[in-house]
Amino acid sequence: MSTASDPIDARLLVVLQQGLPIDPRPFALIGGALGLSEETVLARVRALFETGVARRFGAVFESRSLGYESTLCAAEIPVADLESAAARIAPHPGITHCYEREGHPNLWFTLTAPAAELKPELRRVSEALGVYDVLDLPALQKFKIEAVFGRIGEDDTPRAPRSTGPVIPLTERERKVVRRLQANIPVSADPFGNLAGELGMDPNELLQVLKRWERDGVIRRIGLILRHRKLGFSANSMCVWKVEASRIREAGRILALSPHVTHCYERPCFEVFPFNLYAMIHAKTRGEAIGIFEQLGVDAGLSEGRMMWSVREFKKSSPVFFCEPPPTLGKPGVG
Repeated sequence: MSTASDPIDARLLVVLQQGLPIDPRPFALIGGALGLSEETVLARVRALFETGVARRFGAVFESRSLGYESTLCAAEIPVADLESAAARIAPHPGITHCYEREGHPNLWFTLTAPAAELKPELRRVSEALGVYDVLDLPALQKFKIEAVFGRIGEDDTPRAPRSTGPVIPLTERERKVVRRLQANIPVSADPFGNLAGELGMDPNELLQVLKRWERDGVIRRIGLILRHRKLGFSANSMCVWKVEASRIREAGRILALSPHVTHCYERPCFEVFPFNLYAMIHAKTRGEAIGIFEQLGVDAGLSEGRMMWSVREFKKSSPVFFCEPPPTLGKPGVG
């Protein structure tokens, strides 16, 4: 699949990331809209996995609707202990992203857990890190959550995050559906029919459940999650700014309009890290990323900012829900 030179391939890549229609023949619908056969679309999806561009094909859930909460965390770890510190906490299934970034703090990770367990799990992770202080940086406002790469036109205007509704009580049967959808689903002409067979459900019943979850915001989308570096986006930076409270909503809205920004949040600030507006940008070169950062500052009227480049990826996965209790974590100076 040549995403660089073929406009249809490029458009298909965006559509597959944005999500499949919940329909008995979703790839046929996508192909029909792009002038491609169903089999051609399926072949191109399979090629993305063969080349390593695709990381997962499944559901992206709204964690709060399932009774989970998440937070971004940071710690300053001496370079000599950084790799072993990351290895101590990475086995936790609730830690989905764990990176070394340039600057201070240098270790950054996300943690997701059932709402009542998030603080206890964060204490457990902090104990595994040892004597290092951990900053707890939950999202206070969400301006954009849309990791879609390769946008090519005005019709790809990013969508604002949906407001999170109440926790949706799920039956054990429905939890089984969540567990299956958070893994890879079949790349086939009738993926939802195949899933229904695996789950012992009637296909129409499964489709109705998924449509209801999509309507209620339980599912953000069911689609491709890519390895952006394989697409050439190797210059990635978390950009942070110190913004007055009265201006942060408008500044966040402006940053969210950029196709280069995949995530944008307000987070709490600390004396040791006095930044409260975060935007994740992805570019193909460091120079391009710096240009994007500078232009974002001009567009939003921001000056007190910093770029924190991704240096090493210790872990990157999707959240898992309704699974086994987290394993015992490593201890400082052990193993």
